[in-house]
Amino acid sequence: MIATLFGKKKLTEEKLSNIFVNAVLELTEQGYPSIVAELQESPEFERVPEFGPGDDELFAQIVLAGNLLEAQRALPSGTDRRVFSLSISKFAQAMGLSASDLEVDVIAMQHFMERINHPSKNTVYAMGKAVFHKYDLFRSQDAYFREIKQPNPIVLKRLNGLMECFLWNWRQVQEDYRFTN
Repeated sequence: MIATLFGKKKLTEEKLSNIFVNAVLELTEQGYPSIVAELQESPEFERVPEFGPGDDELFAQIVLAGNLLEAQRALPSGTDRRVFSLSISKFAQAMGLSASDLEVDVIAMQHFMERINHPSKNTVYAMGKAVFHKYDLFRSQDAYFREIKQPNPIVLKRLNGLMECFLWNWRQVQEDYRFTN
């Protein structure tokens, strides 16, 4: 409301990308242990899921891919592509990776998330299912869900509730700010 009275604040795409990448890194660092704890304490699993060193990087990639997927839906055309490129570049630099390799990985993750979540377009659900698949949590489930290769709906619902915390409200960002190059 106030933004409409006084106009939108200006925000460069570069600054938006910096804020976004830093937020994803911070969210991953602080939130990943909560995801692991929730999954390891889930009574629906027959055995405790195992997570190893470096698994937080895979989680960060899932969060990055999901957020950039949602950004493409919410941000104006052109801005979404520039924010995508800038974010990939900054994220790759922070993780010590090649930007081109990370871009290929993120696009592959986005396609994977869309495929496993089809026909739904809900990014939170796609992120939750991606965690299930990429960490092979099926191994820890009871025989029924393990054999049909489907996440236990109770665990998935709790996981989706947590994954909501990792998704930016890109529509709100777009409403509050006017983007400049």
